[in-house]
Amino acid sequence: MDGKWGTGKTEFCFKLKNLIEADSSNNYKVGYVNAFQADHANEPLLTLISEIVSFYPKKSYQRKKLIKNAVPYLRLVGGIGLKAGLGFAFGRYAADIPEAFTKGMETIEEGSKELIDLSLESLIEDQAEAERSLQTLKDALNNIAADNPVILLIDELDRCRPDFAVMMLETIKHVFDVKNVQIILITNAEQLKATIKHSYGSETNSHDYLYKFFKYQINLPTSTKDIEGGTVENNVAYFKATVRASKVIPQEFKDNEFIYEIPSFLDLSNLSLRNIEQIVRCIETLTIFENEEQSKSPIVEQILMVFLSFVYMMDKELFNQLSNNKVVNKDFLDFMQCTRLVLPTDRPIVQQNYTRSLTLMIFNKLNNHRNIHISEDNSYNGKDILRGIMSKISLEEEADIYSSCVKEDSYVHAYINHTINNLLLFDIVK
Repeated sequence: MDGKWGTGKTEFCFKLKNLIEADSSNNYKVGYVNAFQADHANEPLLTLISEIVSFYPKKSYQRKKLIKNAVPYLRLVGGIGLKAGLGFAFGRYAADIPEAFTKGMETIEEGSKELIDLSLESLIEDQAEAERSLQTLKDALNNIAADNPVILLIDELDRCRPDFAVMMLETIKHVFDVKNVQIILITNAEQLKATIKHSYGSETNSHDYLYKFFKYQINLPTSTKDIEGGTVENNVAYFKATVRASKVIPQEFKDNEFIYEIPSFLDLSNLSLRNIEQIVRCIETLTIFENEEQSKSPIVEQILMVFLSFVYMMDKELFNQLSNNKVVNKDFLDFMQCTRLVLPTDRPIVQQNYTRSLTLMIFNKLNNHRNIHISEDNSYNGKDILRGIMSKISLEEEADIYSSCVKEDSYVHAYINHTINNLLLFDIVK
């Protein structure tokens, strides 16, 4: 299961586990392994076997049998015998070679042919014993899975140390290629490919290497369908859900439907669900800073808090421009994913996305009055559209009597600066 960082892979993983367990007609045993938490132990096989063992009660026959059959192989591949031999013969895991064996290696370097022969004989014996023990372990896994098919969900592999991630993949391939034992990796495939290149060299074909382990790849979707069959980006839906679930944001703020339109007209393709959570935390902190007694138009203020939080997280350059009152017209309109409004021609656009039109209107002054253009030959109808935008949120008092836009000395401009300054405090905290 492939997905970028912060796209909800772990959440999906747990829901998948719960779904399999709830709907299983085959008595599946489903385990979850956080590979990142396990990589300090440096023993992927021990981690995976321990998870399977945990399926069964302590005194059960299945548990005792699996442990009994796993111990010989674990001892060989994890103990002094095989690891030390490999360290000497192939130069790998040299840092893990015990002191006693290191002294033996020094003796070897001094020319002890007898010790060389003994080491190689021991290596051959250990290898042969490892192969026999491995088959015994696989047979034990096969017997257990015959009654209760096993599914292991392995998460966070892309966050592990490169050597541990590769060891985990090799362990899965060589030990768990057993009937009725299924492995589901939940990972960022591109990052995992980078990990493989780190371990085997930049010339390695990481794609071919990685996909010798995979039979299927499913990409975590970034969008869903709404009730009407339209496409809704996951992070747009997640923003709404996270705001509504917040225990900090006031209820009247959550009830402001305009704030949920903001992410719908921005390009959130580079934002992860984790980034959305960070944006909501910005909004939560801003609401704590607010003084309700000084509030003049809560709806507008809430829209500004949300919009500026998105700017803060998505485009630091534009945020700095707003902070310094030196906005580049193209940068602002590109961020809004639109061109300037030409009124009354663009009346359908205003009707289609009121919140974006309101935002263009509010930031018209900061963007050097380039967000909105009113045709001279039909200025009355153009201004009438602007008055309609203002009246919808009871902001008529802040309208300029000539242009019908937000007047130059409106408190709204001061509120924008107030919110920007509060967001700048987050940089100090970081």
